[in-house]
Amino acid sequence: MNTRLINITLLIQCLCLSRGYGFTIQLRSELLAKNTLVLGQSSHVPVRVQALRMTTDAEQEASSPGDKMRESNGKRPSLNPTIINAISEALLIRSSPASEDGPMEVTDGVSPIEVAVAAGQLASSAIDKRAQTSTAVKGDEGSAFNQEESHLVAGRVVGVVMRWEGLEGILVDRVKGTKWVMKYGEEASFGLTKDECKDGCDKKEVDAVVKKRLKDDPLMRMCRSECLYALFLQTVEMPAMEKIGQLPSDASSGIDFLDSDRIEVLLQ
Repeated sequence: MNTRLINITLLIQCLCLSRGYGFTIQLRSELLAKNTLVLGQSSHVPVRVQALRMTTDAEQEASSPGDKMRESNGKRPSLNPTIINAISEALLIRSSPASEDGPMEVTDGVSPIEVAVAAGQLASSAIDKRAQTSTAVKGDEGSAFNQEESHLVAGRVVGVVMRWEGLEGILVDRVKGTKWVMKYGEEASFGLTKDECKDGCDKKEVDAVVKKRLKDDPLMRMCRSECLYALFLQTVEMPAMEKIGQLPSDASSGIDFLDSDRIEVLLQ
């Protein structure tokens, strides 16, 4: 499947979590005028870093014993590797002004709807890739994301992209508030540069350095993706779901993709 048709209502639901009700009403009117959005694939290949303590898509696909185990116990494959890789790719695109994959940041010349559509395209491409690799492995066809899982992947990717500034602000504040991180120079394990965690630095200069580091350093970019995603789940999705008395299908797994040190800094 080369393209996936994403329902307007789905995109609105994704953004309702990330931008608030007023923005959702504005977005609804803009999207209804377009009828539907066909979201295609991205040209970038997500970067996977073996040093991270997480299960990647490739590892899931290659593990036939695990697939048999999932078949027997009914446990679904994790959505997190696909989401984290997509967020990492969005950071890469945001750091590359010449990228042809669509804007990943709202600016004076880029509207929220343009960023939402570009992020939706990225999520759709990740979902399609997962479906293709699942059907390519005999006996693994059932690991393709179902409709509910696809909605979660799209909603979370779009939600993080639409909240870059807020989530990155929380990330910096929590890292700065933990003395040992800065004492031992561990900012990069949270996907941050040292200057981001210092007071009094010129914001434009810091932003330029950050974008270059994120473009050139895939490990740092992946760490930042994991941290932003974890903060999105903790500060946006979980409170919103609790408010309406619902839980996502993967709620039982929790935020299981961070090591204990980062959980202590970010989530406790």
